[in-house]
Amino acid sequence: MDGKKTEVLHIPAGGNGEDNIDLPVAMIIGEEPGPDAVITAGMIPGEFSGVLAAIKLLHELSPGDIKGNLKILTVCDMADFELGSQVPAYSNETDLNHSFPGKLRGGYYSLLAAKILDEIKGADYHIDLHGSESHERSVPFAMYHRGRHGELNDRSHEMAYYFGAPNIMITETEGRWSDKGCCYSSVYEEIGIPSVLFHTGGLNMAFSEAVRLHIEGVKNVLRHFGILRGTPQPVGKPQIFENMEIVRASKRGIYYRRVRAGDTVKRGQLIGLLTDCFGTVIEKLVSPVNGKILYMTESSSVPGNGFVAAVGVSFGK
Repeated sequence: MDGKKTEVLHIPAGGNGEDNIDLPVAMIIGEEPGPDAVITAGMIPGEFSGVLAAIKLLHELSPGDIKGNLKILTVCDMADFELGSQVPAYSNETDLNHSFPGKLRGGYYSLLAAKILDEIKGADYHIDLHGSESHERSVPFAMYHRGRHGELNDRSHEMAYYFGAPNIMITETEGRWSDKGCCYSSVYEEIGIPSVLFHTGGLNMAFSEAVRLHIEGVKNVLRHFGILRGTPQPVGKPQIFENMEIVRASKRGIYYRRVRAGDTVKRGQLIGLLTDCFGTVIEKLVSPVNGKILYMTESSSVPGNGFVAAVGVSFGK
């Protein structure tokens, strides 16, 4: 039976003294049998481009377009989305994006993570839509988890490739930056299906270009895997990164950036300066590797141990 369905799941939070959880779930049931895919969005507060893209996909796609089923979790973290803030609603817990696979008897984020994985189980493919947080700017990139299963790695890479972003980053549990606790890596490890994260946008805004890139990239992936009718568009050769290095300030201060998102950098190159309130330089921040700035802070105020930049590590470096 084809059609569209929408439902807000009301999940009791148990005896944790926290609010009950609302999880909006939509389903497009195709007119013909085929693979099943799940799209998630809104994992992190302030990442609005993925949320708007997910909602637009729900309205643009019809059952006649789909073979199989397409499930869309439009806003995974409603509590934080409604706050419109980068600060988690339950600051005594790890945020949702690092709470997977979760526990049914855990706190708010842990329980929500477990329920989201339950919604993904049974699918053949998973896509997670992200954008940088309120103080960050990002270039478009796709990222996927590399584990012990070669065929699954290849299928995840295939998904990342057909998204069409100019950058693909490969992450691992024990890598330079560990993807442990993330949704896409947990889908790979716990459910055993290919999963990819698409990332573009930022600054607490849903820029039209970022939303468009999400939508066109998702559609191309769905076409390639036979879920969406039509022929996939050819894509260019992406730059591949072996994980990333996170640059943080050791002190708090006023930040002056010397590079932009998308710039290629060399090991030891100056990324930015940190000064005190009188303009005296107190820290020089440099790139630890050869690579590219995938996303970085646009804020002039940086706290101690505050995020400055994510540098994609050039393949083979």
